[in-house]
Amino acid sequence: MSGKRLLVNADGYGFTRGLNRGIEEVLENGVVRSISVNANFDAAWDLKDLVARHPDVSVGVHLNPVVGRPIADPADVPTLVDTEGYFHWDDFTPRLQRGAIDLAELAREMGLQIERIQGMVQTVTHLDGHQDRHVWPKFFGVFLDLADRYGIERMRTHARLVGMEYERRRTWAARYYATNPRRAAVQLFGRYLMGKARRRGLRMCDRRLTIDATSEHVRSRMLETWIQVARACPSGTNEIVCHPGYVDDDLRRWAKKTLEQREDERRALGDPRLRAAMEENGIRLITFHDI
Repeated sequence: MSGKRLLVNADGYGFTRGLNRGIEEVLENGVVRSISVNANFDAAWDLKDLVARHPDVSVGVHLNPVVGRPIADPADVPTLVDTEGYFHWDDFTPRLQRGAIDLAELAREMGLQIERIQGMVQTVTHLDGHQDRHVWPKFFGVFLDLADRYGIERMRTHARLVGMEYERRRTWAARYYATNPRRAAVQLFGRYLMGKARRRGLRMCDRRLTIDATSEHVRSRMLETWIQVARACPSGTNEIVCHPGYVDDDLRRWAKKTLEQREDERRALGDPRLRAAMEENGIRLITFHDI
């Protein structure tokens, strides 16, 4: 399609009630039209009320085998959990890569997370993963099979366009990739995986706009950064991920980083100046229903 279309998706609904509150605010007053839900936390049950108030929001499942406890009985997914029944946190990916994660157990738990959200909304529009762990090769096969099994036709794209926070984006991106060849290889692999997903029938945005919301440069000028995204947004169908919220004790327990940035981002996403910038730059805000 011609024109500029932008899907702003808030990750982490259901993770904590402080995040729920922040996401609900930017749905009410900001530019967010889509959310991804961490299904394995108690705060996920707030989703029932949210979709009653916002029936047009697109709701996806933020597949999470990393943080918290599984929905499954820990005894049924022993390779996913430690001796206390919690996921392995940062050790999940190393264990996955060395074959210590049983893929059938992974599929079982991820299926239960999808089923929990399907029980609360009319349609689960899309799938993605906590910390993008699902794009690791062994997980990605499970991910594609789950989309088939549960009839989910859309996913987050991993064809990234970096450096949106800079006026001279192309110059910055060229320098970034020249000094980070490993990152360039990872992103090329991401594009390969998106081609594989399309061949399996999954739909996605043309590209994912990426800003480094954890950097001090961005945090100190969060609203200006998002306005720059509006100015630099290319034609076509674009996706950008955000993490608005209020920092609470539960978030401090479960998240090791990206804490205060969530409050900065919440304020920016709800600022009327950002909505005005989207309109001034001819951007149509969309949901996964439009993909």
